[in-house]
Amino acid sequence: MKKKSTAILKFIIAFAVSAALISGCGGNDKADNYKYKGNNGENLQNQTVTDINNSEKGEIIDNSRKEEILKDMFDIPMEDFSAEDLKGNKVRLSDYKGKIIWLNFWATWCPPCKEEMPFMEELYKKYKDKDLVILAVAPTSVELKGGTNSNKAKKQVESFIKENGYTFPVLLDKEDKAWEIYQQRGIPANYIIDKQGIVRYVIPGAFASKEQVEYLIENVRAIE
Repeated sequence: MKKKSTAILKFIIAFAVSAALISGCGGNDKADNYKYKGNNGENLQNQTVTDINNSEKGEIIDNSRKEEILKDMFDIPMEDFSAEDLKGNKVRLSDYKGKIIWLNFWATWCPPCKEEMPFMEELYKKYKDKDLVILAVAPTSVELKGGTNSNKAKKQVESFIKENGYTFPVLLDKEDKAWEIYQQRGIPANYIIDKQGIVRYVIPGAFASKEQVEYLIENVRAIE
């Protein structure tokens, strides 16, 4: 029997996907059409420069502001999974509790996935010694468009990462265990998870900029 959290998480994902415009492979490829969706159905798209700058300055957020932030967040415990990094080390999602996690699902053939990666790398370098971890998960069936040869998928992913010089952690979901839990209608599929292991944002599609990611990360910091 599947864990209750899986069923709840998939319900939330289905809601988010059906309610939002998807800027991902299999959906709309225009990243600037992308919309964030929270659990109250409010759009969080087009945050102002003032909002982003204030959060970056570490401005003290009062209780009423925290309540507003929480209204646009999910409150779903993450479900753990294990995968291998490109060096063959087995890691678990729960290994990163205590940090904010940007969990990303992608494939080498997906244009919006590739558009996100430069600022994924930028944010990884900025925060890798702080409180943010970026995990880019490559499921075998997604990379191979339905194929099951995990060795072939690994070679394609390794070649792509090396060719582009990316250094953020990449995980190989060889048997699609993570994808079974966190799948959406298309890729990229993005999640922001807080330090306690609670899924706070489900983002169907690509981020349009690193500022959008940082805004959500600052929101997660603000409710600690």
